[in-house]
Amino acid sequence: MKAIVKGINWLAAAVLVVAIGLAWLQPIRFFGNPDWASPLVQLALVLGLLVCLNAGRLIVRQLSAKQYHWLVLGAIGLVVVVQGWLAVNFVDVARADAFYVRQQALVLASGGHQWQHYFMIYPNNVNMTLLEAVVLKPLLHLTETPWVFMNGLRFLWADTALVSGLYLLKRWRYWQPGALGLVGIWLVSVPVAAYGLFAYTDVLVLPLMLDSLALLTLSQQVGGWRRGGLWLIDGLLVATGVMIKTNLIVLWFALVMIGGIVWLQRRWSGRQLFGWLMSLAVTLLLMVAVMQRAQHQAGYQRQPNAALPATSWIAMSLNPKSDGQYRHDDFALVNQQPTAKAKQQQAQQMIHQRLQHMGVTGTLVHLLKKLRVFWATGDFDSFKLTTQWIRAPRWYWNHQRQCQFWLVLMTQTIYLVMLVQAIVALLQRRDWPVTFLALTILGLTIFHVGFWEVEGRYALPLLPGLMLLSLMGGREIPDWQFSVSMRHRLRWLTATLAAVSLISLWQTSQSTRVNDVLRGSQGNGTYVVTMKQAIRPHQVLKSALQASGPSNTIQLQPDKSQQPVTITLAKGKRTIKRWTGTPNQLKNLVYPVTAAGQLQLTIKNQGKRAVRYGVVTANYSPLTGQVTAKSKQYLQYAVKQHYQQPATLTTGKACLVVIAIAWAATSWSIEYLSTNKQKFARE
Repeated sequence: MKAIVKGINWLAAAVLVVAIGLAWLQPIRFFGNPDWASPLVQLALVLGLLVCLNAGRLIVRQLSAKQYHWLVLGAIGLVVVVQGWLAVNFVDVARADAFYVRQQALVLASGGHQWQHYFMIYPNNVNMTLLEAVVLKPLLHLTETPWVFMNGLRFLWADTALVSGLYLLKRWRYWQPGALGLVGIWLVSVPVAAYGLFAYTDVLVLPLMLDSLALLTLSQQVGGWRRGGLWLIDGLLVATGVMIKTNLIVLWFALVMIGGIVWLQRRWSGRQLFGWLMSLAVTLLLMVAVMQRAQHQAGYQRQPNAALPATSWIAMSLNPKSDGQYRHDDFALVNQQPTAKAKQQQAQQMIHQRLQHMGVTGTLVHLLKKLRVFWATGDFDSFKLTTQWIRAPRWYWNHQRQCQFWLVLMTQTIYLVMLVQAIVALLQRRDWPVTFLALTILGLTIFHVGFWEVEGRYALPLLPGLMLLSLMGGREIPDWQFSVSMRHRLRWLTATLAAVSLISLWQTSQSTRVNDVLRGSQGNGTYVVTMKQAIRPHQVLKSALQASGPSNTIQLQPDKSQQPVTITLAKGKRTIKRWTGTPNQLKNLVYPVTAAGQLQLTIKNQGKRAVRYGVVTANYSPLTGQVTAKSKQYLQYAVKQHYQQPATLTTGKACLVVIAIAWAATSWSIEYLSTNKQKFARE
């Protein structure tokens, strides 16, 4: 039995070793993360953070129980304050899949039963929509803009992982300093903040690994009907997760396997194992029946000829051009087939052709690239979620790329340290909760890297478990006590790395030029189903646009047409500029730099035939978030400021401040650990 547990843990550790190499040397440069510091800077920051954490653990262990109690409570209070501020000040528009879920949920919450065609193609998002509609229905009686409340509810749900983690640390007798460490990581975690604001399925499955583990651990401490009740709650929780996001079937299987391991370790009798397995099976079947009933009552009826087959995702995952990520042309190729059989045949043909084309070696290389997508980015695609906000602080709107650069650098540093310490835990610990977390790591990796479509956000359910493993691994690392000679060497090394990192960051900043800054956009209406609005001859389309800062460019999405149109841009009562030409000629509008505020765009068809512009049809305003009784159409646009002289990514002063803080914290930690060694030597 020990050999099986050791093998599982070591396999998971091997996956994380590869993940460290990829995250350090080959992070993903795509959309949300276009800018990365050099690997040398990343290495310096990781080493510095490891030293600081070692000193921090020593300091915290020396606090009295009362001091530590108030410190943890203060940190939890800070989490509540920060999340509350985020919930109020950042309101997501909802884009792509999240838009369809929100739009349909509003229809259902208002008593409608008409389903969008999107859900015939993607039936996997129906259950999430039903759940959101149930939550929205009472909120719409209180307010026409329920999105701040929805943000708060998402944060509350995500924070159940924090509560579960704190319970587990208390149970494992690693409360001090483990509890403060977990709350601290949670506080600064960019993925927790980002997914708490993003209205989609990801945040619902974020806490399930730790919640499930906490319930199973608690059930070990009780007996009789209490244990059975906890098993049923655990089963229902995981089954609901599977209904919301299919890849959570991996968690279900992990629970089945850990039950077998606990039985082999003689912690459970055969009867108890049977009861555990039956509770998992019954709750899963029960949730399937409940959700099918709910779909029927909401008026949803599947259309087999419209739905994408499961093999279409497998085919997409084998596309070497995208490293197994979503590709619209793959989707379109399968989706355009008229019947379910034709769709299945098309997907199977794509799978066969791609495997044959890549061969054995090419397939292995492709799987390694998929592993990179899955594991290499510590923000778990946080900055790919949305570029559209109903509400966001102006300073963030106007400096998104600069903010993302520093946040990604911080997040990647924390992520690499978590991976290092998690590996230590996997190699040193043999208790069944660690093996359970190892099973989830292996299961999700095999599922998405092995044969399914892959994205960084699909690894998000593993994040709370990685946090816990990291804290457990930190416990296994001995206190570092530096001698006087070692302290002098480390001083020079720290200063050298700080100087080199400062130069490298400055070079990255200077070599990366920002030509355009997005000031506002409405991009929904292009994903899966293309939405257009016809403007008939001599009719006018008026639209309000929001610019968060100075702007001088607007991009529209018209169909090709030779009919003349007149476009007028105004701010208040002042006309900024007027253009006349064909829609294609006026796709990109350039005007004098105009201050932040609301702009009014008017399009008048001067021709004899209708012209069509990209729009989105929604029951809420992308500008204000206000829910409307009837659906309205909102123009697709992007408002930008184009710089005549490109700006640098960040400033030398910002680079100096960041490196100075990192150098000072590391140097102080080295001094503290050296002083601590001398103190122990005297004692």
